[in-house]
Amino acid sequence: MELSGLQTYSVLVLFLPDITMHRRRADWALRQPRAGLQRRMPSSISGRFHRVSEEEAYEFVKGTLREERISPYRPEELQVVKSVSACINCGLCISHCPVVAAVGQNKFSGPRSIAVELSRSPPEYWSTADIVYLCTGCGTCKEVCPKNVDIPEVVDLVRARIFEYRPDLVPKSLHIVRETLREHNLAFEPWDDIEEKHESRDMRLERLKLPYVPDRMKSGAEVLFYPGCQAEERAQEVREAAKVILDYFGVDFTLLEDMTCCSLPARLVGDDKTARKLSDKLRSDVKELGVEKIVTTCAGCTGNLAHLAERDEWGVPAFHLLEYLVSEIGVERIAEAMKGGSQFSDVTVTVHDPCHLIRHTSRQIMDYAADILSVIPGVTVKISDAHDSCCGGGGLVSYHSSGTANAVVAENLRAIDKTGAERLVTPCPLCTAQIESNLFKSGSSVEVDDLTVFIAQRLPKKE
Repeated sequence: MELSGLQTYSVLVLFLPDITMHRRRADWALRQPRAGLQRRMPSSISGRFHRVSEEEAYEFVKGTLREERISPYRPEELQVVKSVSACINCGLCISHCPVVAAVGQNKFSGPRSIAVELSRSPPEYWSTADIVYLCTGCGTCKEVCPKNVDIPEVVDLVRARIFEYRPDLVPKSLHIVRETLREHNLAFEPWDDIEEKHESRDMRLERLKLPYVPDRMKSGAEVLFYPGCQAEERAQEVREAAKVILDYFGVDFTLLEDMTCCSLPARLVGDDKTARKLSDKLRSDVKELGVEKIVTTCAGCTGNLAHLAERDEWGVPAFHLLEYLVSEIGVERIAEAMKGGSQFSDVTVTVHDPCHLIRHTSRQIMDYAADILSVIPGVTVKISDAHDSCCGGGGLVSYHSSGTANAVVAENLRAIDKTGAERLVTPCPLCTAQIESNLFKSGSSVEVDDLTVFIAQRLPKKE
């Protein structure tokens, strides 16, 4: 049985002694304005009341009703549930789903089958466990849906319910991701030896012919550069390249002393409690720094941080580096800088558009990418037929079902080779790793660069 925000409080009084007294007080509480997100909930069966936040009230209600197998919705979750009723069964989500196209409906029955589960009374979330973890969260279904049903949000909601009530059905590898997040506040285990990490960084910089820009840790900077977990611990060249770009253009930036995940991986696992813990810590750290903007090189972080900043009223907007460069530095200044840049041979590139940018943030960001590439001397861009098709790595699918992830990216590989391009560039470390790995396995000669690295390499040395 599923209950919405206000309904939970009405049901709750039926489980309390002295029903008449509590019903009067509960009814009074329900009539109060929602401003401030406050409720009056019983502090004991004696009838005493205290002021609590909506989150505290939600946890109280959920705990009280858990034994009855009644699962309340938060207000934002209820909106997701309501949106499903708008489905007209047109089937567009199925015909456009990259996972369905890659593995067939016998293995993945499609977005609609996940959404339909929410319309059952009561929903049996666990019945979708064999398919809900194969969704990459690309958002193609929402993009083509004539009723704008937000299937990725539905998937997150279903995963959260399965994690809470049937954790045994969550893939084991996702439990490992969760434990890493809880232990280290990162999606990847940090290096055991910091000296080895620095040696790896220096080797990458030498190979890429990039200068080293020291980290900056200070309060009151204009920009917080937020590399994300992957660039922080695995793809260090992206982190370092971004610092090179920001430093070259004189951006007043800082980094976090204690890097914390943006919480997206925890949400994809279904662990809302860990996700909120991480986002709350990050929000506190950002506010303490007093920055005006957050700039990141990770597509997933861009969308999630923008969502968190709006939902939790951070007051600090988040941008992808490409967006920041075009809007704050300007294409003209970038073009002028590139004239004196490193002398690379002419190169033909094709671009991959990350789902988390074009569908969860804004397609305009990839227009910015095109603007920047157009002013780099010697660079010719060829458009792939699958430039905006999912790479298969999202939704943590590559963590527990690499076969599915690799099947999804296969369409990209064929289209990339068809362009005749020498290199593929993309502004997402996850897409970079997923496509690069599969191109290598296929025997393709196409090389892959994160777009941040590609840009940094072509800037002149700063005097």
